[in-house]
Amino acid sequence: MSFPRRRLAGTLLVLAVLLVACSGDASPSVDATQPPGQDGTPTPSASATVTPRGSASPQTPAATPAVTVYSVIGGDTLASIAWRFGTSVEQLQAWNGARYPSLVSDPGTLIVGWQLIVAGEPGVTPLPTPTPTSRPTSPPGTACHAGNRAAAAPSAVYRSIPTAGAEVALTFDMGGRLDPAIQIMNLLVANKVCATIFPTGAMSQSAIGKQVLAIIKAHSELFEVGNHTMHHCDLARGGQGSPTTAPCATGGPPTAAFIRKELTDAAAILRAGTGQDPAPYWRPPYGAYNQAVLNAAASVGYTKTMMWDIDTIDWKPISEGGPSAQQIANKVVGGAVNGSVVLMHLGGYETFDALKTMIPGLRYRGFTLTSISDQLDGR
Repeated sequence: MSFPRRRLAGTLLVLAVLLVACSGDASPSVDATQPPGQDGTPTPSASATVTPRGSASPQTPAATPAVTVYSVIGGDTLASIAWRFGTSVEQLQAWNGARYPSLVSDPGTLIVGWQLIVAGEPGVTPLPTPTPTSRPTSPPGTACHAGNRAAAAPSAVYRSIPTAGAEVALTFDMGGRLDPAIQIMNLLVANKVCATIFPTGAMSQSAIGKQVLAIIKAHSELFEVGNHTMHHCDLARGGQGSPTTAPCATGGPPTAAFIRKELTDAAAILRAGTGQDPAPYWRPPYGAYNQAVLNAAASVGYTKTMMWDIDTIDWKPISEGGPSAQQIANKVVGGAVNGSVVLMHLGGYETFDALKTMIPGLRYRGFTLTSISDQLDGR
């Protein structure tokens, strides 16, 4: 009977040793003393370390014997994370691409809660959060300007305005769907965001369009208008149009007289609704122009053709392959550079939700959100 007892005692000793060994494994931690995230929960500690065993578990990214991991929160982009930890977007993709392949194919698909390797050694801490004096989250009313229009000469086509410094222009077309337009305008007012709005004459005559023009008129310190033509026709090739295609059926490229009328008819409506003359700013529908179009527009005072360097593609719904709010925000916050011009729509499907992340994200990066006039001021 003594032999079985020895075997039992030995087995218990082995189990005890294994339990002690397992208790030493490192794993990512959540520091409850960290500032809360946007949802009110504690932000995961940025200095958590991972010491992987033989194989990676579904919860732990494993690439090196000891690394620093970071849990993604709302408003993060690969660019902002790279900046905070002193690395690069390309390095983040290399460290995390195997676990999250979409980071390589589409860096905008950054999901809250993802555990990203941000350093190849343990315990790396992020750079200090900028102070309110250098990167305000609630800027004073004088932080941006609108309405100080640039001179008509010289004529130019702008996709961005690099000489503007750390300024980003959020621009909104109003030429079709208008469902969230009022909410977007009110959000911009509440956050003191200057913007340039490009309405068409046709949509400005709708019930919602009239409300938008009234908000622009009431907040001329924030908003300015540019001309987006009367019927949103393709001025280079003919056709298209919104909300109806009939006025755009020109049977070929529109004439100079047609282009001039599209602009002057819309201008009369915009002046009446906002008290502003949209010249010299205009945006060709669909971004379609050629030299003949530019010449016709300039002949009635529209010499500043405003294009963009960041296209949110917010006019396309998710069901048809369009971007989510988080993807839009990531694209803009991560891709903006000095003088960027962002194209959005007051009828964008996910634009309203995207702005809730985009506005603080851009301000965190040190950008002033302002108008085309402000970017061009003195330049």
